[in-house]
Amino acid sequence: MKFRKITQIIMVLSIFLPTMLFLHAAGYDTPDVSSYSLRQRDYWPTLGWQNSTPSEQGMDEATLQAMVDHIVNEDLDVHSVIIIRNGYVVLEEYPNPFQGQSRTQSYDGTHYLYSTTKSFTSCMIGIAIDKGFLDNTSQTVLSLFPDMTFANVDEQKERITIDDLLTMRSGLPWDETTAPFSSPDNDVWQVNFNSSGGVQFVLDQPMEAEPGVYFHYNTGASHVLSGIVTEATNMSMLEFAVETLFTPLGIDRYFWPSDTQGVTFGGFDLQLRPLDMAKFGFLFLNNGTWDGEQIVSSNWVQNTTTTVTPLDSIRGYSRQWWTMPDYGVYHTAGLYGQYIFVAPELDIVAVLTSGYGANDVDENPQMVRDYILPAVNGYVPPGTSGSFDLVLQIAVAASSIIAVTIIVHYVRKRR
Repeated sequence: MKFRKITQIIMVLSIFLPTMLFLHAAGYDTPDVSSYSLRQRDYWPTLGWQNSTPSEQGMDEATLQAMVDHIVNEDLDVHSVIIIRNGYVVLEEYPNPFQGQSRTQSYDGTHYLYSTTKSFTSCMIGIAIDKGFLDNTSQTVLSLFPDMTFANVDEQKERITIDDLLTMRSGLPWDETTAPFSSPDNDVWQVNFNSSGGVQFVLDQPMEAEPGVYFHYNTGASHVLSGIVTEATNMSMLEFAVETLFTPLGIDRYFWPSDTQGVTFGGFDLQLRPLDMAKFGFLFLNNGTWDGEQIVSSNWVQNTTTTVTPLDSIRGYSRQWWTMPDYGVYHTAGLYGQYIFVAPELDIVAVLTSGYGANDVDENPQMVRDYILPAVNGYVPPGTSGSFDLVLQIAVAASSIIAVTIIVHYVRKRR
């Protein structure tokens, strides 16, 4: 009888222990992303950020210093590096603030964001939906401009939705690389200077593909989103942003110009201070909440920062945000190296502004992977769980062998 009880215990353990190991390996002990918004903050940086040390916030100072040394030693055209951990500034450096591309520094301490602007535009669409100015992202684009007439309208163009614009799957053509930005042959120039306005120019173009199918990066689509905000709210997107986003976050220095028809540029040219860029990242880190107020819905934050289109082994695209799925990071991205990185699981926001030239290697995303994330105490890089997987396999195999051996031995004894 005693042997039988021992046998039963061993059999249970042989099944139970590998199961627990499997559940751990599968990530069942990882909190749901929505729980990040429940973090209690000591303060909100509306009136300014508070400083701390890396060690006080669970980061290795030597690793972060190694990144700064790398920037200086390699003479990288990095203008600012700001790291927020647990709501505190643990690193604020301006290594080469006036080096590289000339059209990056702006006025009054602000910096050109270039295509990082797109993520702000996406947020404004979300706020417009939250406030009832728009119904949802399934609304068709042409129907939102009832007083405008567009060329080359066909059944495909009539089916373009807000979501198609957000995901860069509009099916509309776009070329901002063949000709220089100073040329009328560049589509960005047309958004800037076309006398009929950027929205008219973009939506006049003949379709090149089915909407909602193919990813084609299109700055013009982001500008049309700005036009939609204007049509829906009867305000320029800048005015709408000041009222619903900038003022609640305490952002009071900004420049955001418009096209020839007064439509705020949706795909580029927003200018903010790097510390205010961090506030925007912190808003998303906290699932759209700010000091007790829901600025943009948590659903919008989740839907616009989750990968929609995988692009390569480490990059994806969502809805005017880029993603690093394997690293648990999403980020903005702007020409010449303008970034806001958000790592929800690690409670990190990182801002890098730069002046990289066309022939330079933009090292900013790699520095996030090589220095900023690994600086977190206990950080486990993606792809390093292989040893644990091997242990799990061995444990399962060993437990199975033990169980079978005990059962065979028990059966023989009973005979």
